[in-house]
Amino acid sequence: MSMNKALLVFIVASGFLLFIYANSSVFNRRLVQKPPPERVGLAAALVHRNGNHHHERHEALHPGEKRNDTHVGHQDTERADVAGGSQLKRVKYVSKGTNDTEYNIFIIYTKESQNLILHSQLELFLRSLLKYSAIELHLHVITDEQSERSAEELIKAQIERFHRTAFYTLYDVRDCAEKVSDIVHGMLPLFNYRTGSYYSDALFLLSLGLHRIVDRNMRRAILIDCDVVFRASVKELFDQFDAFAPDQLFGLAPELTPVYRHVLSRYRMANPQTLFGSPYYLDKVPPAGTTPELPKNPARSNRKPAPNDSKQRHGYPGLNSGVVMLHLERIRRSRLFEEIVKESTVKSMAEKYAFQGHLGDQDFYTLMGFEFPGLIYRLDCVWNRQLCTWWREHGYSDIFDRYFHCEGAVKIYHGNCNTRAPE
Repeated sequence: MSMNKALLVFIVASGFLLFIYANSSVFNRRLVQKPPPERVGLAAALVHRNGNHHHERHEALHPGEKRNDTHVGHQDTERADVAGGSQLKRVKYVSKGTNDTEYNIFIIYTKESQNLILHSQLELFLRSLLKYSAIELHLHVITDEQSERSAEELIKAQIERFHRTAFYTLYDVRDCAEKVSDIVHGMLPLFNYRTGSYYSDALFLLSLGLHRIVDRNMRRAILIDCDVVFRASVKELFDQFDAFAPDQLFGLAPELTPVYRHVLSRYRMANPQTLFGSPYYLDKVPPAGTTPELPKNPARSNRKPAPNDSKQRHGYPGLNSGVVMLHLERIRRSRLFEEIVKESTVKSMAEKYAFQGHLGDQDFYTLMGFEFPGLIYRLDCVWNRQLCTWWREHGYSDIFDRYFHCEGAVKIYHGNCNTRAPE
């Protein structure tokens, strides 16, 4: 009987030891499989190599920022350093840290499946941006679930192609729309000719509330349409911030079509001496045959006038929002801007000029630029050389070239109206 008890104790003890062994770290290490080579390669491509800054940041995301599902650990970081992969990293914006660059570029990339040329536009945008710029950039992409993967793939491909350093952050468009809902509610009836889904409409006014969406430590940013092509380093554009007067919050270039001459037809009839809706170059008629690809007589609208053109007067054709410079730090502090974006103020401005627009934030900037000119830095047209000629064939062929004229070596082409911008 005692032998049977001893045998039973032995069996129970053996089972217990086997259980402990099976759950030990030694046993488990033998079961762990190494990630397949392609998985490691992807992780390596997403890691920015920057000295000792190998650690991942795990702070909570800011409102509107999309959750990062591609974090990689120290093992993959080391692989990236050895392999010398492309220098791209998906991160949360941090004003000081591994992504310590203040060259913040925002783009909106949504509904790719409903816009057949959007993919090619973003590809060309990124290619030209990186071709001419060697500085470290932080790309901020406002997107949706259907489009974000394609945007990431395009960014990664162009970063690898040009061997650049860049960071990128994704923002959910619905969260962003919620942050500017009060602005959108007051402006949509005045600056939109048709309605779609709420967040789709909000996109056209998003720049007016970008300071609410981004990290509060972000000081400056530039929002750029996907249908632009660079011909110069974007650093030169960021350098324009240094020319802002103390009260200027935004920087925009002139509109190069008579769209606001058309929108303001009633106001202009009642006020024939107004410059609102007039061509930018009032005292010049563009030479016959002038084209955007062959600019004449380089000039800068923000430079001091030379003696021979001191009498040149500039009109106000409105502003184009294909390139918007935002001095976020000042916008947050501006009580005047808070008042201007209120529904009552916007409605009052629209009524004063008998204004019914259809171009979203561009309409607002145009009105604000006429009513409060001290808030906007007038960016030279060479930084937003629009190519749309729609109004030439729709009632304004006799005066179109006066509006379309832009002097100087083009630095950014804007292929609006689905016009193909020269590469």
